[in-house]
Amino acid sequence: MDLSIDSLPRPAERYRLPALLQDIRLLDLLELSGTGQEAARLACFSQPTVSRRYRSLAQDFALELNRRRPVGCRYGTTPAIQLLRLSCRAHRLMAGVARLGADVLLQPLLAGCSWLLPVPPRFRPVESWLELVRQGVLDGALVSGLELREQAPPDTRELELLPLGALPLALAMDPAAAPSSGDSLPPVLVPNRAIGQGLQQALTERGLSLRISGRTCQTPAQWLQLLSRSSLAMPLPALEPASWWEPLQRQPLPQPLHLPLWLALPASWRQQTVLVHTAEQLRDQAGLIAGKGG
Repeated sequence: MDLSIDSLPRPAERYRLPALLQDIRLLDLLELSGTGQEAARLACFSQPTVSRRYRSLAQDFALELNRRRPVGCRYGTTPAIQLLRLSCRAHRLMAGVARLGADVLLQPLLAGCSWLLPVPPRFRPVESWLELVRQGVLDGALVSGLELREQAPPDTRELELLPLGALPLALAMDPAAAPSSGDSLPPVLVPNRAIGQGLQQALTERGLSLRISGRTCQTPAQWLQLLSRSSLAMPLPALEPASWWEPLQRQPLPQPLHLPLWLALPASWRQQTVLVHTAEQLRDQAGLIAGKGG
């Protein structure tokens, strides 16, 4: 893909990172996917190749693997690695593409943006999303305002949190297991207890019982499998259905619930045409309620 001076959005499928930076891309895929197996699939490498190249990077840059680290880069980072990641970001943005992250509930908002590189959905603490943007692993991340309310003010050094509006939430379930009229609503699947505490509290306040899905439930397929012919529901945006949740039956919550939506961006995002365009497109999403971003 030719680099564009004005960085107008371009199709992400045509983007190619220079060979010089391919190992940094692989390191990023490890962070974003969480496993060597998934990173290998995304990079079209064998898992032994991914492991070998990571070990070489770790040795050259003194990286320390810590999968239990609650926030930030679990596969390690150093000032030198951050500079290389920021070089990858600069190349992406010059080419008119960007890499944004979201969890499985919010990722459908990114689906219509053809200039965004694919990122596997993951549930993360807000601090982790912010750190991944700060480090250059991501160029932006969708963050739930429900979670921002549940914690101390986040560390926004080198970042900006941009309010987008609010998403009305509904419940979704397998039609074969949906309750009849007048029946009580089923238990609601939520992410693990350490993540999504604001969402969990809001659902509990509306009289719903919760069921913890577990740390391994990250992808649409995994959530659909848990819902399949079970008397369980999951919270989803009350928007036009994404392809993966189209088979699910949706119904309103007992009391309305709006999820304030924020976009975490690098502090210099206004100087990047593709990020400005992305923010504008997300704010114009059908179904977003303006003025409720905080």
